[in-house]
Amino acid sequence: MRNDPGPRQPRVGARRPNILFVLTDQHTKRTAGFCGDDLAQTPRLDRLAQTGTVFDRCYTTCPSCSPARASLQTGLYPFAHGMQTNLFMKGCMLHELADHPDLLSRRLLAADYRPLLTGKWHLGYGKAAREDPYYQQHYREIDHHLYDVPLPDAYYQASGLPTDVGYTGDDFPGHGGGGHAYPQYQQYLADQGLQHQLRPAGVSGCAEVTSSSESTIDHFLANRAIDLIGKPSADDAPFFCMLNFWGPHHPAYVPTEFLEPFRDVAIDPPPSWDADLDERPRIHNVTRAQRSWSHFEEQLRYAYAYTSFIDYQIGRVIDHLDTIGELDHTWVIFSADHGDSQGVQAGLANKSFHFFESAVSVPLLIRPPGGADTPQHIDAPVNLTDLYATVADIAQAPDPTTSRHGRSLVPWVNGEHPDDWPDAVVTEGSGLSHCLMSQRMYRHGPWKYVFNAGDMDELYDLDEDPGECVNLIADNESHPELSRLRDGLYAWMRNHGDQLAGQFRALRLKPSCVSA
Repeated sequence: MRNDPGPRQPRVGARRPNILFVLTDQHTKRTAGFCGDDLAQTPRLDRLAQTGTVFDRCYTTCPSCSPARASLQTGLYPFAHGMQTNLFMKGCMLHELADHPDLLSRRLLAADYRPLLTGKWHLGYGKAAREDPYYQQHYREIDHHLYDVPLPDAYYQASGLPTDVGYTGDDFPGHGGGGHAYPQYQQYLADQGLQHQLRPAGVSGCAEVTSSSESTIDHFLANRAIDLIGKPSADDAPFFCMLNFWGPHHPAYVPTEFLEPFRDVAIDPPPSWDADLDERPRIHNVTRAQRSWSHFEEQLRYAYAYTSFIDYQIGRVIDHLDTIGELDHTWVIFSADHGDSQGVQAGLANKSFHFFESAVSVPLLIRPPGGADTPQHIDAPVNLTDLYATVADIAQAPDPTTSRHGRSLVPWVNGEHPDDWPDAVVTEGSGLSHCLMSQRMYRHGPWKYVFNAGDMDELYDLDEDPGECVNLIADNESHPELSRLRDGLYAWMRNHGDQLAGQFRALRLKPSCVSA
């Protein structure tokens, strides 16, 4: 762990803004208050939203961790950057984030920014870490998708940890399973004389923190962000600080005071709890849990509580920026890598293998320096590659050497409404672990079409059916919207270089519908 935020670089010309980018993991959108849920308690994020812009239709590029996070660092969809499933799982073509001039960190360095990062990475294990006895054991205990077999020699020659690709801050190899076993966090507990004590909940993956909130990984990460930011002087280069929480992804360990408001709250099952599974692709069953609603209800209580606790930690970092006089010079971006199922569609758990809103729609809030006079909610479809472009735009970074997939959201935040903005958004999937399947979601207006290769497709009208309870494809393949949506998806795939386009055309488009 590097406590020093790195060498200072002089600012060039007029003062340029800092950027704080906060990313949560597997964050169901409903637990963020600014997204409209009355049960959510996120007062600090809500205050930022009151002087910022909320993008109501932001989608992940893939409902899995590594693919989505690589999109944020590269500005590319997974089919282009190569991490199409999580690291060291079947279907993942790249297991270490490859260093390249067009990585976000490298473009920021080229713009004389200080790129800082702490928290979950999940874009590499690192050559040095793999040779360390601690991590050899750590991988087997936490990252269950690695197996006790030798890795191909090529993987020992690559290292894609944050400090390998230009960031200053912390290297946490692999997934981390919540981050609790990393030596940096354990050293923090020892240095502070703290113990992290838990009382297990009645459902898997959840526990009450009975020790102080200072003993949590989340408090530690907020401390690290504050340390990395420090107290910049007027002569320092602006910073980009990426603070990546492991939560509210399980394990959901929540301090008592944040769990208490939700402990006995009744939460109704979603409208799709009684969904007709004959109308659903069989691939969904990979993540369908045989659980009662009470199980998901308790997990949701912890999700609300954990998000509330993370909100508090974000507030600590915001307060630090305010105290040192930097908040009015800092863009604040808050989002998530992907969502969480939380029992929709008759008990879906976790993520991947489906594209229901709970898993693919993510919160996105952007607040400009000093805040805006009037809050905005934007309905335009956006995705994680647009966040890469947004950060590069704010930093006035040099143009990338090769084309990227996203567009900057700064015009929207500035009150503009680009008339050439794309009217559709795509999410891709390739399965997970040992179960692979090519999938694409195409959202256009109220309509959502999902291509499931080798399985039943899906079609939903989200205006009439926001709970996605009725798959309109199941009984009517000739629905008038279907051809338009399939043609739209095919055009998007061709325009963006998606290699799946040819197979999609062969499987779903009639020859008369396909242009040469």
